[in-house]
Amino acid sequence: MTTMTAAASSKLPLWRTIGQAYALWARSFPDLLRTVWVWMLVMAPVVAIMTWWQVPHLEEMMQAARAGKGIGDPNPALTLVTGIVSKAIMLPAISSVAVAWHRLLLRDEHPGGLYLRLDRIVAGYAILAFVIGAIGAAPSYLSMLFQAVTGARTQDTTALVVQTLAGLVTIVAFFIVTRLSLALPALALGRDDVTLAAAWRASKRNTWRMVWAYFFCVVPVSVVSGAMTYWLFQPGHSRAAITLASVVLSLIWFPFGMISVGMLSLAYRHFFGRDVQDVFR
Repeated sequence: MTTMTAAASSKLPLWRTIGQAYALWARSFPDLLRTVWVWMLVMAPVVAIMTWWQVPHLEEMMQAARAGKGIGDPNPALTLVTGIVSKAIMLPAISSVAVAWHRLLLRDEHPGGLYLRLDRIVAGYAILAFVIGAIGAAPSYLSMLFQAVTGARTQDTTALVVQTLAGLVTIVAFFIVTRLSLALPALALGRDDVTLAAAWRASKRNTWRMVWAYFFCVVPVSVVSGAMTYWLFQPGHSRAAITLASVVLSLIWFPFGMISVGMLSLAYRHFFGRDVQDVFR
C-alpha cells in the first residue's frame, strides 16, 4: 500500500471546478447514457412497486398539509423504515454508476456493453457512501424515531423542538459530509489509502468551497425535483400518476446526480491527483 499525499493547504478553484463539472458532464453524456440506461430499466419497476405501496401514506400527509395541519407524519415509524429500505435498494445501483463515472473522468475508462457492474469496488463504494450519508441523515431519522417511540405529534411543542434541533444538526452535518466525500473517488479507483481522516485533512480550509461546489452542482436536479414535488402536492392526482412521478423523481438522479459526482472527481484530482490521467482538457 502506498501513502497518498495531498496539497492540504491548496484552495479548491470553486468556479472553475463547477464549470468543469458541467462541461465534462455534457461532453461525456453519451458515455453516461450507456452507463445508466440498463440500471434505470432495472430499478424502474422496483421503485414503482415501492412507491405504489407508499402512495396512501403520502396522500395522507399531503391532505393534512393542505388542510393547514402542518406537514405532519401520521406514521413516522413507517416513513423511517421505508426511507432506509429505499436508500438501501437504490444505493448499489447509484454506486455502480458513480464508480463508472469516476473512472471515466479520472482514468479515461469508457464502459462498454451492458453496464451492470457489481463487484468489490462497487460494494466498498456503496458502504462508504452509506456511512457518509448516514452522518447527514441521522438527525432527521432520529427525529422520526423520537416521534415513533414517544407518539408525539408533529404539532406538539416537544416534537417541534426536536425537529428544529434535527434541522440545525443536519446543516452542520452537511458541511462535514461534503469534505468526507472526497474519499469516494479514491475508492472508485481501487485505492484504500485515502481514508475519511485523510479526506478531512486534505480539505482543510476548503469547507465552504466544497459546500458551494456541491450546492451548485445539484441545482438542476433540485429544480426538477422541486417542480415535480410541487405538482405532486396538488390535489386530484391518481395513484398511478403519483407513482409515475415518484419513479421519475428517483431515476433522474442517475444521470443528473453525476454532475456532483464529477465535481468530486475534480476535487479529488485537485487534492490527491497524482494517479489520474489528464482527461480534463
